[in-house]
Order: sequence, then structure tokens, then C-alpha cells
Amino acid sequence: MVSFIERLSLIAGVIAALLIGVAIVIVCQMVFIRYVLVGSTAWQTEVVTFSLVGATILGSAWVQKERGHVSVGLVVENAPPGLRRIMLMLADLIVLAFAAIMLWKGFEVTHEAWKGAWTTDSIYEFPLWIPYLSMPVGFALLVLQSIACLIKVWNDEDVKTMGGH
Repeated sequence: MVSFIERLSLIAGVIAALLIGVAIVIVCQMVFIRYVLVGSTAWQTEVVTFSLVGATILGSAWVQKERGHVSVGLVVENAPPGLRRIMLMLADLIVLAFAAIMLWKGFEVTHEAWKGAWTTDSIYEFPLWIPYLSMPVGFALLVLQSIACLIKVWNDEDVKTMGGH
């Protein structure tokens, strides 16, 4: 189960990287249209914003898998294994609780946007349920990855490798 969850997190990380790449290409296209062709852009700013926000949320599970979230690495890595285990489990439980709350709220907002046919205020009127969908999907993956991290710590897999980083 842990390896399956970690594969899902890796796929989400790749999708997040692709979304960042799309955002970069669109920003370059925006600059070209505005400053070379002296034209205007209608949809690009929204797509870039949604891509970067989506990448952040979708990529969070991969970052959790890699233990890349903000932490005091010096303290955790140099702590004795027993204390390191407690710190990692506590951190994973906090992330799990946060992600579970955000999953629930993200689902609510996405459902309301779908049901209410919410759109952006721009001329393009982009349906908001599409970018909002990154919230329940991304936080569901983060919940799963937090559980996988807890299992790895419980089995002493993460605790032993942390000291080697």
C-alpha cells in the first residue's frame, strides 16, 4: 500500500511540474503578445494563476513523500532515533489533520462551484470547479501520503534514513 501511495505522489509531482512548465510557457507567450505584438491577453493570467496554485496543491503529496516541507532539519536529523521517530510522527499527524480539513473544505467549495456554475469574472468566464478540483484531489493525496509516512515511521523505515540526509 505504501509503495502505491508513493507512486501516486510521484505522479502528482510530475503533474505539478508539468503545470509549472505550462505556466512558464504561457507567461512567455503573454510577454510576446503584450510587448512584441502590442496585443492583449484574455485567458492567460487566469490559466497561469490556476496552474501555479494547482501545482502547489497537487505537488504537496510528493513534497511530503520526500520530507521536503519546512522543518528544522538540523534538530530532527541529529535527534536520537526514538525522539526523531516521535517528532516525525507528530509532524505527520499535524499534516494529516490539516490535509483532512482542507480535503473536506476543498470538496465543499468544488461541489458548490460545480452546482452553482461559478465562473471567473473575466471575459473568458472560466468554470471555477476545474481549478478548484485541485483542492480535494491534492489534499486527498496529501492525506494518503501522510498515512504512508506514518506507516514508514512506525516501521522504522523513515527514522533510519533521516539521519543519512
